[in-house]
Amino acid sequence: MMKMIHQLLPYAFYIILIIVIVRAFFKKINNPKKDKLVLITLILAHTQLVLGLIMLIPFLQAGIEMSNSANRFITVEHPVTMLIGVILITVGKLKAKKIEDIAKANKTIFSYYFIALVVFALRTPWDKIF
Repeated sequence: MMKMIHQLLPYAFYIILIIVIVRAFFKKINNPKKDKLVLITLILAHTQLVLGLIMLIPFLQAGIEMSNSANRFITVEHPVTMLIGVILITVGKLKAKKIEDIAKANKTIFSYYFIALVVFALRTPWDKIF
């Protein structure tokens, strides 16, 4: 069940993340403190991270062979990269909340969220999603 959620949640997450990035690019986020889609993006990112870390525990307990590229991807590359992306989303939202100028807040959200999107896209196992 958890694996299925972890495989289906990225669809909603990527769609909402791209919508937020486009809205921030066109400066359509009027109040970053109260914007629902920015908050939903943050919640989905953290939920996906927690589910992934819970699913990672059995791999780490069983021991891993780092010379195998598939094992290394599952246990190191994918989780660390996703953690970096979630940190970028969190920092972007927190910084944007503190900025009073809406244009600068939109630019901050756009920058952090776009970099996070690139990071996520680089280490998403697309062959397992489609």
